[in-house]
Amino acid sequence: MKLSSIKIGDQLRGRVTEDLEYPFVGTVEKIYTNSVLLAITDYDQQDADNVAELNQKIVVAADSLTKVGK
Repeated sequence: MKLSSIKIGDQLRGRVTEDLEYPFVGTVEKIYTNSVLLAITDYDQQDADNVAELNQKIVVAADSLTKVGK
């Protein structure tokens, strides 16, 4: 997804296999040069410990995200 199409408050779906085993949904809190800070809002329960360790936040490359359909 293009960084220019992302706005604060957007709900995005992503997958970061380095930190979480399964896809997750997050709300955009901050936009960086090539990535965004997401507050993780929905995730697989098998990743609950990892999400807690990340304090429910993660930085993800913008090009690996997709918008959540309404």
